[in-house]
Amino acid sequence: MPANINYLYNFKNPIRYFIQIDNLQYPRNIENMPIDYLAWSEPFKFRIKKTNDSKRTLKIPNILNFNAAYYKFKNYPHFDNIQESDDKHKRLSADLEIGEFKTGEFERQLALDFNNLSTFDTLLKVDIKEYYGRIYTHKLDFAHSDDERFLSNLNIGATNGLLMGNYLSLYFAEKYLSKISKEIEKNIEEKGINCKFSYFSDDFYFFCNKRDHKDIISLYEKILDNYELERNDLKVEIWTYETFNSYNIIERYWRKIVSYCNEKIKAESSKNKLVFINQIIYRIANIQDDKMKKTFINNFFKNIYFVQLDLSKFMVTDYNNHQLLYLYKLSPEALLYSISKFRQMNKFDYNKFKLFFEIRYEESLKDLYHDEQLYYYFAIKIYGFDDLLQPMKELVIKSENQVLISYYLKENLFSEEDLSFLQSFKDEKFWFQNYHLIIFKNDLRNNLTESITKYLVPKSCKKEKQKENYINFYKDNIVSNNTLIRDINNVDTTIKSYLEKKINKEADE
Repeated sequence: MPANINYLYNFKNPIRYFIQIDNLQYPRNIENMPIDYLAWSEPFKFRIKKTNDSKRTLKIPNILNFNAAYYKFKNYPHFDNIQESDDKHKRLSADLEIGEFKTGEFERQLALDFNNLSTFDTLLKVDIKEYYGRIYTHKLDFAHSDDERFLSNLNIGATNGLLMGNYLSLYFAEKYLSKISKEIEKNIEEKGINCKFSYFSDDFYFFCNKRDHKDIISLYEKILDNYELERNDLKVEIWTYETFNSYNIIERYWRKIVSYCNEKIKAESSKNKLVFINQIIYRIANIQDDKMKKTFINNFFKNIYFVQLDLSKFMVTDYNNHQLLYLYKLSPEALLYSISKFRQMNKFDYNKFKLFFEIRYEESLKDLYHDEQLYYYFAIKIYGFDDLLQPMKELVIKSENQVLISYYLKENLFSEEDLSFLQSFKDEKFWFQNYHLIIFKNDLRNNLTESITKYLVPKSCKKEKQKENYINFYKDNIVSNNTLIRDINNVDTTIKSYLEKKINKEADE
């Protein structure tokens, strides 16, 4: 099993820090698992926040099916470096070691964008409507005819659409985009349009002159139609050099903050105050886009300046408390990269932090976003505010956040009545929480084969060898107490390891 399988299973999204599947025991023949030993399986849903009023739903596949598919596809062309499939136009470059896009790639692309905008009138940005959901698997290129079933098995056998959130889906989606890109390039050349283009996932960037907007959009729509796709007519952006420059100010702000803070640290009068917190507050006031604000906050706490900063030398003022908590309210994800480091300072107001987490955790549980619920749970555990958790258990159950419910099962925070209620969730789509329900509920564990058959075996299993395959896989891991969630201390260690690798890669750039 590759060391980075967790980051393939959940690519880019921070849920990858919480779920672990590399510790599981897999069948000996997993690398050459016959397709007839597998069945259609239903993924579980995990909602993440995109903007203040929109969400994206990840669909996380059956683990046995995913690993069998990984071994089937890992030797496909450009699997480890998808950018090589279209190096001329593809903007993204995946780093499987850290489970996200390569460090420094954004800055490199941004420099190219400004060079193009200094030559052409505009950047015309368009995208494909519901791209992942509209890809037909039978139109993808597979080495063998049976290979398609390894992919469709992840999504209840569906051939119309790819699951969002894992690297296998990203790989095939990007391969498909490479074909579309080649056709766009051919048509642009044939029509003699002065234009350069690139794409990041389903977002296409056309650097062109104003007179060519209509022709480019028409060309783009006709090509998408050949692939039974369509342009998202609600998302057309037109940028000039000036407007693009005003929007992309994050990198300049990071540098200004670091420079400012370094000067303050040298100044004796500063007494090592946490001036960077005040600087972040000041800078985000000039960022209009909420998504960009969150990106700015998160990336500051992930950059080398903060990660290597010795906070023991700093003092904390009263306004630092409310400023930091405000940043966490704006972007709860920042808790992952900074809260344990601030906790070690032991200088922030304990009562203010506890009240903040109590209120924000409860509000998050009343909302739709599973990712933010996990971030607050993580911070509560790091701070040792465990007494805040049990009073929220009814909201946790109603949230349908299977990862968080699994943590509550592990922590024994549910009553017998709660556990009995959870047993009523028999649908296959609840397999993640039901796996942990069986591990931590003795009566289910004592009747292991029956419990696995009832709660975990895919409903589409018709053949005995299929049922036996899934039963043995789950039984081996449940008997070995292999959970699918990391201990919170392990989550913290995993995040620190990720930050260290990320910084080392930046140093090598």
